[in-house]
Amino acid sequence: MRRGLVLFAVLSLGSYVLVGIPPVVGCPCDHSRPETLASRVCGLCRTAEEEDAEFYFLKDINPHKPNRYLALPKAHSRDLQGPSNLSDGERSRYWRAAIEKAKELYPNRWGLAANGHFFRTQCHAHIHIGPLSRLLEHTDGQLFDDPADFPNAGLEQGIWVHPFDGRYCVHLDRDLAEVVLVR
Repeated sequence: MRRGLVLFAVLSLGSYVLVGIPPVVGCPCDHSRPETLASRVCGLCRTAEEEDAEFYFLKDINPHKPNRYLALPKAHSRDLQGPSNLSDGERSRYWRAAIEKAKELYPNRWGLAANGHFFRTQCHAHIHIGPLSRLLEHTDGQLFDDPADFPNAGLEQGIWVHPFDGRYCVHLDRDLAEVVLVR
């Protein structure tokens, strides 16, 4: 089972290389200059400018990820952003909103994932929502009752979450966290 997951991760990383989409190493967005939001890496910042809700959801436009949605905060800054940039209260509400959307979309087997900065192609904070891969084992995560207690993973670290035994299982074991979700 672990061998299959390693192969899955290697193939996923290879798809990033083959498609030619480099990771975001900086954020060129200047929110006072709308023309800077035309850049591909700033596409989600552009959507945030158009939103009113504190958190919103988009279908992933990547044709290789037909089962994916994104959870995004309206709040954004001029630098690379992730859930760790939000205040404790905002981050807790963000995870709760993402969990509720995941339960709505994939009630039987949902998962959430935020990649570490090296594997990101957008500078705006976002959590991937999708069905959790059946190749995964659930033995290495930490269990939490409340999203307010989730660890505040920094930008460099990936984080993924799924339900387990009536609680939330949180993993910090991979920077390319979205590979745990079915494409």
